[in-house]
Amino acid sequence: VTKIVHEPDRVVVTVDGCKKFSADAAVITVPIGVLKANLIEFEPPLPEWKGTAIRDIGVGDENKIALLFDNVFWPNVEFLGLVAGTSYDCSYFLNLHKATGHPVLVCMMAGRCAIDLEKLSDEEAVNFAMEQLKKMMPAAASP
Repeated sequence: VTKIVHEPDRVVVTVDGCKKFSADAAVITVPIGVLKANLIEFEPPLPEWKGTAIRDIGVGDENKIALLFDNVFWPNVEFLGLVAGTSYDCSYFLNLHKATGHPVLVCMMAGRCAIDLEKLSDEEAVNFAMEQLKKMMPAAASP
């Protein structure tokens, strides 16, 4: 979406700079980063209070570590998680096996933990992810 024109009786949405779609109304759901970067032209411009809200809203940090295993040893659920004592230790795993058929878990970390993860080597990052997984499943296989 590159432009949204709100007319008295319709909304016209421009995609890729040339394709236009028209409707009675439009619900716009784009990432906050798209709005912050002003990648969509609004006509008329958004009210000042909305622009202020977009500028003031924060964006968090998140990192992922994908672990490929020989076999699936975890439950057939979409997410695996554990309530942690601190937000730093709070991570969860996305089960890609459900969607892809491959024995892959993706460790998702946010906040300070995600930032600290960037300082680790690949091997250290995998070890950290495995430590988190073994808190839930002590007998977890190595990737």
